[in-house]
Amino acid sequence: MQLDFHNKVAVITGGARGIGAATAEAFYQAGAKVALLDLNGDTCQERAIAIDPSGSNVVAHKVDITEDDQVQNAVDKILTVFGRIDILVNNAGILHHVPIEEKTVADFERVLKVNLTGAFIMCKAIVPVMKKQGYGKIVNMSTLGARTGRPGVAADYAGSKAGLMGITRSLAKELGPSGIYVNAIAPGPILTELTKQVPKELFAKWNVGRLINKDGLPEDVAFAVLFLSSQMSDWITGITLDVNGGLFIS
Repeated sequence: MQLDFHNKVAVITGGARGIGAATAEAFYQAGAKVALLDLNGDTCQERAIAIDPSGSNVVAHKVDITEDDQVQNAVDKILTVFGRIDILVNNAGILHHVPIEEKTVADFERVLKVNLTGAFIMCKAIVPVMKKQGYGKIVNMSTLGARTGRPGVAADYAGSKAGLMGITRSLAKELGPSGIYVNAIAPGPILTELTKQVPKELFAKWNVGRLINKDGLPEDVAFAVLFLSSQMSDWITGITLDVNGGLFIS
């Protein structure tokens, strides 16, 4: 069996850059139609065109996933163009690297709203579509820091991503009878535009104890997303898959 997504439609939040963009490219190469959602509309559109210059199989939507009306509007447009939604990848997330004594309640709540509430809003909008189809795959992007804590990983970020693990288990139980699979991925340090903003010494600390002598790349996570979105994972739901070069067990 090959990873074949012809006749499947994948929706990816935070699709303009990093892991989201790599995942979109991987789905497209495997035959899927893809909808990219991102707050940065221009970059999102540029990414969609770069992946599929024809514009027929990859579309982009500027969306604030914390606003349910914007999300529902995007979902309606995707259904109008592609007719179905088979896969949802809740990848969008933000970081705010400051010590707790310097972080405001508003800072904390903003991270939770994007990383956790945004995923909830996406699921709420798309689950009815998947229920009607009798099938769907949801993949939530968590993080190694939610499992273990890492140097410099802020409490709001780790807390929001740990919450995604809880949502994953809960929705897997709730939606399994409807033919909907819900899993999560916990990447370790990945070289993306976002992590390049982190001081090099901090990124190095995150990798202390890594068992595999290679940096994590967006493609490493993208391939795991494709596996959990494919028929190859049809006996797997409610798990968090660790993709971190062995850091979790080191």
